[in-house]
Amino acid sequence: MRHAFVGVGIVLACMISPFAHAGSFSDDFSAGLRPAFWNVTQTLPNQYVVQSSGSVVHMYRPAANNPGGLQVVAVNLNMGAICGTVGGDFSASIDFANANISLPGLNQVELHALFTDGTFFFNVFDNSSGLNTHIWNGSVLAVTPRSSNAGKLTIERIGSTLSAKYNGVTFGSLSSAAHLRSLIFTLQNNTGSNSLISCDYDNFSFTFAKPCRADLDLDAQVDDKDFSLFVVAYNLLDCADPTMPAGCPADLNSDGFVDDADFVLFVAAYDELLCP
Repeated sequence: MRHAFVGVGIVLACMISPFAHAGSFSDDFSAGLRPAFWNVTQTLPNQYVVQSSGSVVHMYRPAANNPGGLQVVAVNLNMGAICGTVGGDFSASIDFANANISLPGLNQVELHALFTDGTFFFNVFDNSSGLNTHIWNGSVLAVTPRSSNAGKLTIERIGSTLSAKYNGVTFGSLSSAAHLRSLIFTLQNNTGSNSLISCDYDNFSFTFAKPCRADLDLDAQVDDKDFSLFVVAYNLLDCADPTMPAGCPADLNSDGFVDDADFVLFVAAYDELLCP
């Protein structure tokens, strides 16, 4: 089974709960899918329609024209506009409703978390063996039957425990300490499915441990040792360089390069010395 700042309806803020030194981002989509925060991708163009109005993101497949293979429409959060990668605790959730993923074919509503080490963790609602939620990390785990076509999908990490929740209740957990790099919600036709599926999404929420990103050696200080590590990455420049440290931690603004823009951010943190 394969699964592939303050504005109207948007809140980006610092907060204390549920994580110490935390930040948060939430969006009720009342202003639609704002390009500063979201972008839409599809496996192939014109397989799906995405409409964002009336505080709902409505996704649907208008015609049975699947050319074959897994077909996905994905709404991707711009992590760089919010916090960059997250190495600590986080919680991400989204409401879904009116999920029409009926047979024939295997179809899915999903919330994805992708990590800098190449691993991934999907909270999946699908129609295999009846409606269910499960985890997909390359294998199907923690299959739990469901009776409704609506609910709240959550992915949460506390310490190194990464959990999937449905309507606030944990149904499966794994271990992961890698930096979170991407959050995505999707609608998809699995391989062989030509169903005219649809779903409504609303009320996205993301809370995260506010990183001390310039603390490259993770000793709770930004000092000369971190500067030495930063200089090595700065001289390499491109995060795609195979000799760049895993996850490109010195890319403080998450643009794929370690350059002068990152140096400005590093200097500000260096002057503070102690992580908040």
